[in-house]
Amino acid sequence: MLKRVVVISSIFLLSITGPLHAQSTLHLVGIKSGITLAGLNTHPDLEYKSVASFGGYGVEYTYYHTLWGDIKLFGLKTGIYKDFGGYVQEEGENRFETITIPLISQFHYDFWKMRALVNIGAFGGVRQNMSYWDGRGFDNEDNRVDLGFVAGGGLAFIFSPFELHIEGNWFYSLSYMHSPNKYDDIYYLFTHPKRLVISAALYLQFGKGRGGKN
Repeated sequence: MLKRVVVISSIFLLSITGPLHAQSTLHLVGIKSGITLAGLNTHPDLEYKSVASFGGYGVEYTYYHTLWGDIKLFGLKTGIYKDFGGYVQEEGENRFETITIPLISQFHYDFWKMRALVNIGAFGGVRQNMSYWDGRGFDNEDNRVDLGFVAGGGLAFIFSPFELHIEGNWFYSLSYMHSPNKYDDIYYLFTHPKRLVISAALYLQFGKGRGGKN
């Protein structure tokens, strides 16, 4: 775990300190929507099934810059996104809403009128409006805080001053869905929500690097 934190922190530092030496910059502001395949990892493994959700949406801001005035690969992305989580157990389907704020280092390689994108970072947020199969909602044993890691990638299509980004990102939560001893004080159940989000985002470009020349 400590190694992961060090690696993520180093990537963030590279992305944030890069602008101090930047020769050109590019700002992207846009709207995003997607499809989510959500599930729940458990230990011991209960083999819960995943559930698909449609209609996630949000706004995003991306900042591209050169590192040390020469390396044109780095960017920093954040925003706010309303999405869905859930899983299926034998008795029925459970769903909840998520509000997520990511902080992502986005590595990009520009060619022609496109960009190849690789994302790695962390996210924080809240879970709300839980709907269990039996009609229950959140209780005092459930964890509404959502913290974890995100990784993924995609392609960007540049039509200056607009860009269309198609991405797939994997969100893995480190905060349990509920207390491990919620159902049994002896046999603990550890639960980690997970989501695969396939999204499309339309951005408007601002800055010196417009047209994919940053």
